[in-house]
Amino acid sequence: MDIYTKENPLKILSLGWGVQSWTLAAMAALGEIPMPDYAVHADTTHEMAGTYAHAEKWTPWLEEHGVKIRTVSDQDTGVITSNGKGVPMPVFLKGHGDTEAQTRRQCTQDWKISPLRRFARSLIDSPRPETVQMWMGISLDEWQRMKTSNVGYIKNVYPLVDRRINRSRCVEWLDQHGLDVPPKSACTFCPYHGDATWKRMKQAGVSDWNDAVEADEAIRNIPISGAKLYLHRATLPLEEAVRIPEDYGAKQMEMDIPCDSGHCFV
Repeated sequence: MDIYTKENPLKILSLGWGVQSWTLAAMAALGEIPMPDYAVHADTTHEMAGTYAHAEKWTPWLEEHGVKIRTVSDQDTGVITSNGKGVPMPVFLKGHGDTEAQTRRQCTQDWKISPLRRFARSLIDSPRPETVQMWMGISLDEWQRMKTSNVGYIKNVYPLVDRRINRSRCVEWLDQHGLDVPPKSACTFCPYHGDATWKRMKQAGVSDWNDAVEADEAIRNIPISGAKLYLHRATLPLEEAVRIPEDYGAKQMEMDIPCDSGHCFV
């Protein structure tokens, strides 16, 4: 086992396969930033199909250029917790008298942060202060998402912010180097999706939408006295809450639908 210290830390790039973390990995591959010891994907097992396709295509390229890719997952990534009484996502609850609330978010901790930390701990002999650098794919325009790690042995590092690179510049850099621009990284059923994302998923009519609808239906089977759970903030079944022209018998139209953030890895 290598000896990592504050002066010689274990450097882990948190690779979510979205635009920013993919840009960091590619920059390391091409020698524009230092090489991390590992680029680690914490796989929720519920990512969008486009994310998995991008990872499958570009993992060999990264490895050919010296980036060590690892994938980790939590043992329990179910939509419903193992005891059958709750959900890890921050879903919307509608109770007596049409009262509404949002449940606590646990998915980021369980499915992203904890697997990454277990991987890091497996490689260090003891959790001394700042023996691990966690490189985060947050860009300058998202500086408000920067946070200090709540465990002493990890120091969160933000290479894009340090270099004053925003998301648009990441896209430009990828284009300039002939590299694919990936879709926004998020789980199919993330309750933080905006209507633009939900509509785009429904119009595409592929597995991502079907997975989200299945998850939405499943969470309403959780026994909560007098209350129902929903993925959509309208507290309606997803098929009803998300309406597209085809639902009204209209021909599909061209729509300017911007991406929205999945709010993952805060």
